[in-house]
Amino acid sequence: MSLEERPRLALPLTAEGYAAANEAFRRCWSADREQVLSFLRAHPPQVGTEGMDVLGIGVGDGSFDLRLIETLRTLGGEVPLSYVALDPNQAQLDGFRSRVGGAARGTTGFTFLALRAEDYVPDRRFDLIHSIHSLYHMPGGEERLVRTWLEHLRPGGRLLIALSSERGGIYQLMQRFWNEIDYSFFTGGLFGQESLRALFERHGTAYDFELYPEVSIDVSACFEPDSALGRHLLDFLLQADLRRAPESLRQRVLESLEELSRVVEGRRLLPHPSGVFTAPAFSGAMK
Repeated sequence: MSLEERPRLALPLTAEGYAAANEAFRRCWSADREQVLSFLRAHPPQVGTEGMDVLGIGVGDGSFDLRLIETLRTLGGEVPLSYVALDPNQAQLDGFRSRVGGAARGTTGFTFLALRAEDYVPDRRFDLIHSIHSLYHMPGGEERLVRTWLEHLRPGGRLLIALSSERGGIYQLMQRFWNEIDYSFFTGGLFGQESLRALFERHGTAYDFELYPEVSIDVSACFEPDSALGRHLLDFLLQADLRRAPESLRQRVLESLEELSRVVEGRRLLPHPSGVFTAPAFSGAMK
């Protein structure tokens, strides 16, 4: 029986397992956080004196969102800020809530919603809607969601989206095991910065963007047999709970990871370029 004919292994991560995997990834990822914040400063939403409404899509544990809020404060001063934080992973959303004490932080009020982006119906318009490395997890709904987000921006508002390249290391690794691991939740294939750019251009939507080819992931811990960090990181790279996979599969994953990565100053790095996009409200929004 060929690989194409074998049943694919269903290895979904639990909410807690994904939270641990995501934390491991954040610790090992060189990230593009500073670049994204700098890009936001260069392309800010218009801020009125009455306040600012922000919608965060797939916010995770909120560690980046709090930095984004501080950036918005430097742009808009001390106007009241209403922040809707959306994430379907309750474990991560609870982490965000604990970071802000479940209440207002200064002049910022928070609403936490444990919902998928696909199930959320906006009840207002926003000055900023952002999806920072989360659109990958909304397969098949990307075009509809981007259109909805653009439609729910106020005049002068901004849509901010960060995505990795479809030529990045995680995508290449997942593609090697596409016929062995059940990735049916990625119904339309992997959606990265190239797909988003094509979507905007297909619909004539105005946008600005920056690409960051130097971004990488330190995967050294994956090759340390007793490393909990390496185990969780490997789960994130494959988007699968490899503890439930045959050891032979795990070993082939490590062999592929070794081929795709490179050693730089004693660390094994997996290239994973990223980029950030912004689109203004009502400027050729998708029809």
